[in-house]
Amino acid sequence: MWGRSSAGWACALLIFCAPPALRAQTSSREQFDDLSRRAQAALETHPGQAIQLFQQALAIRSDWAEGYLYMGAALYELRRYAEATDALRKGLDLAPVFANGWALLGLCESELDDADQALADIRKSEEMGLGGNVPFESAVRVRAAQLLVRSSAFDEALSQLQPLTKYPNEPAPVEEAMGLCALASPDDPTALKPERRAVVDLAGHAAWSFATQHPDVAAAAYKQLLAQYPREPGVHYAYGLFLLETDTRAALAEFQQEVQNNPKHWPAMLVMATLQIRQGTPEKAMETVRAGIKDVPPRYRWLCHMNLGRADLDADNATAAVGELEAALRQMPSNPSVHYFLAEAYRNAGRKADADREKTEFEKLKGQQDPLGVPALHPFGNSVK
Repeated sequence: MWGRSSAGWACALLIFCAPPALRAQTSSREQFDDLSRRAQAALETHPGQAIQLFQQALAIRSDWAEGYLYMGAALYELRRYAEATDALRKGLDLAPVFANGWALLGLCESELDDADQALADIRKSEEMGLGGNVPFESAVRVRAAQLLVRSSAFDEALSQLQPLTKYPNEPAPVEEAMGLCALASPDDPTALKPERRAVVDLAGHAAWSFATQHPDVAAAAYKQLLAQYPREPGVHYAYGLFLLETDTRAALAEFQQEVQNNPKHWPAMLVMATLQIRQGTPEKAMETVRAGIKDVPPRYRWLCHMNLGRADLDADNATAAVGELEAALRQMPSNPSVHYFLAEAYRNAGRKADADREKTEFEKLKGQQDPLGVPALHPFGNSVK
């Protein structure tokens, strides 16, 4: 008769006849629900207001993992990276299953100049299944690629960008990062001078066109790149990579031109030596590697030893080959190619048991890694060629 259903009154009685502690719990829960709803509603349009609401909600429920993650996203939008990192870590401590949370943490850490930790957390997100939001995935992968490019890890940078080829209409930052990989240029994209940016942009357009299955567009862009910037670092190298699948002799000529123009361009030197071995001139390969090894970053010295070992194999010098390939193995034990060539060197040196062991290890690693080998556009993969 009071205008309420019996169920409504029952709820009211449960609240107002409850002990004070229960009434407080109910009130806190309602307050939390209201704050969390308003915070999420404000997240995209009013991140500053959202942060305040999240803080109030978390004061009521400190185990709300999503609240910390949402607040971290809002702080990231406002470029409050240290605070965002703290919030995201708290959220991930409570719920480490959020792949995109690890990726966002990596983005924050990259802004705080903690590249190693940023890459570690981005890799963790990829292992868990980064995805679900194309612009976000692109931003994460491009940032990871930029960090890797700065450390001259061009192969890993390219591996970060390769999954984005399923989104061929991505914006300019993807092409820019692709251009730095194609040129093997360890530049900070924010510090590029206008004339160098033009080179990177054109190289990126060419490389991205090739990666997204537009070879005619890529060929035209590479020819334009070569015509306009024939002496810019990395240009002949980039064109040589493009030619690798169709004309290895022409590719070798481009790598030789790159080394002639820019003697410190160690990626061109390494691919040049590999091609010289394949074309039956191991002595030239040895000369190439020994002339440029001083310019190779420590992380890639194993490739120098592997090329020297391969050249020694072709020159029927098994003892020297074993020494070089064992040096490569100490630096890169997870690379199947090293085990493959070391097995061949041991066999040629009459060390059958060692050869069998390395062959077994090669087959195991090859099965665990990419069975198809070298990633598109880059020679530093794990396959045996």
